[in-house]
Amino acid sequence: MPSRRELTDSPFDTLEKTFDLLVTGPRPLALDGTTISGLPDRAVPLGELKAMLLHPSMSFAVRDRVVDVLVARAKAEGGAWSVGLAGVLLPGLRRAVWPLVQSCPDKADDIEAETLAAFLAAVARCQPGRARLAARLCWLARIGATRLLRSELAEVGRPAGDLVSAAPPRPWRHPDFVLDHAVRAKVLTDHEAELIGATRIADSSIDDVARELGIGYWACVKRRERAEQKLVAWLLSPTYSSIEIVQKRAETPCSSSGSRPRPDRRTDRRPAKRRSSPPPRR
Repeated sequence: MPSRRELTDSPFDTLEKTFDLLVTGPRPLALDGTTISGLPDRAVPLGELKAMLLHPSMSFAVRDRVVDVLVARAKAEGGAWSVGLAGVLLPGLRRAVWPLVQSCPDKADDIEAETLAAFLAAVARCQPGRARLAARLCWLARIGATRLLRSELAEVGRPAGDLVSAAPPRPWRHPDFVLDHAVRAKVLTDHEAELIGATRIADSSIDDVARELGIGYWACVKRRERAEQKLVAWLLSPTYSSIEIVQKRAETPCSSSGSRPRPDRRTDRRPAKRRSSPPPRR
């Protein structure tokens, strides 16, 4: 078995350590496999279940059913089952916000914390039985993280009395922000943004997404093309151009040298403890 990296005190790593405690020992948190066709006919510890769900041989139907049951348990009982659900889906959460963490490494802990808060809020609102529920929850969690960054960018963009040296701002057209803006502007639906994000930003293939949606390959391609045509038309419109001009006035808060701290706020001096490459598939 390959050695695992050393875990830190970051929100994601803290969740992983807590999850490991729940799924090990003489009485690990487990799901009754007899109630789900495709799982072993026994109690399956969530650590083992997590590895099974990540394996390519696991069908989408079984994955959806398992996530449905975990979401229902988390909504009904909370506590350990909420941690268990988040721990099972942690690889997806890591990959969902990895581009944001790499863009703003000094805000990594804040991004992860907001991702988990948005994830739990999405779990509380969702109804089991939806197709691709795991992907949907990870997508909503990523939207929560982008909103956090947008609010901080807006705060940093307020007028400041003192001139300070600053690094050039990072590019504004980050795909996560663009898709989130398009949904908020009602240019795209949540489902259309999720489809574009899953296949263009994340690493999901059209084949995989089409199977999860229960539609044909070319139907999925056409659905994405229609959504992208609406997105492109909006991006080229004067409406989006005016939004972009306003946003570019703000300096990025993601770099300690590129922000303009307000007089009544202290600079976050926590060291960044992040990887330089995306989390590997397990």
